[in-house]
Amino acid sequence: MSTSTTTTQTDVSVWQELRNNIFETEVWMRTQIKAFLDEFGITQKQLAILRILKAANNEPMSTKQIQAQMMDKRSDTSRLVDRLIEKELVRKRQDPKDGRLVQVFIKYEGLRLLAQVDDHLHKLDGRFAILNEEEASQLNELLEKVRA
Repeated sequence: MSTSTTTTQTDVSVWQELRNNIFETEVWMRTQIKAFLDEFGITQKQLAILRILKAANNEPMSTKQIQAQMMDKRSDTSRLVDRLIEKELVRKRQDPKDGRLVQVFIKYEGLRLLAQVDDHLHKLDGRFAILNEEEASQLNELLEKVRA
């Protein structure tokens, strides 16, 4: 009986350690991304909006459409878009067909900033250089398995 109790306690501690490691890694990754994006004067959520707008190929998107494509559905898209407007990376206008809706477009400056970020992503990826390609592949597979 004591053996199964010990096994259960060991199993629980392994799962707790896994949960703690994932949490600590998430915090570490957010810190790394923030430091990287601070060089460009944008946040991770602002970058996500710029990427969504770029993928729209110069077609306008409503804030509701942008929100639907955000990974973090709790994002205040309107406020984020307003911050990107202040930085002159996007523009918005009233929908000519429905004045209640707002259309958002990425500006040339936003596309240029995305290109600069992409040109420097190797710096962020370099944080994982401690892993070899096989280890990185295995870690990717395990993380995808957990999320599936």
